[in-house]
Amino acid sequence: MNHQLRENYRKETFDTLDLISSKNEQLDYQNKVPIAQVSAELFWSWESCYQDVNDRDWYQGIFSNKELEILKKFDVTFELVWSEIGSDIPYITEFIQTKQWLTLSKAAKLALLELAAT
Repeated sequence: MNHQLRENYRKETFDTLDLISSKNEQLDYQNKVPIAQVSAELFWSWESCYQDVNDRDWYQGIFSNKELEILKKFDVTFELVWSEIGSDIPYITEFIQTKQWLTLSKAAKLALLELAAT
């Protein structure tokens, strides 16, 4: 994978964590793109940008081992929240009022803080 693609992939991963962590960004996104189902997109975006490192050799070339540990820890929380919600993801204005949203948002904020410290 070339350098630019790696950088783009890395940026997408960080941007996705940033969106997951921020109620204001999520509501702003919903207002700007009313046809979007923002709460569902949070899950789809993470699923599309996070890959289990055992499945992707190139993934390790994008992130350090410490960063991979942080992403994996977030993904564990993500999967737990996903299993609690199931396929019936509430609209963003409802989702931000749930304990699942709070758990996911806090985990994303923590991951971003830990990633910034690496």
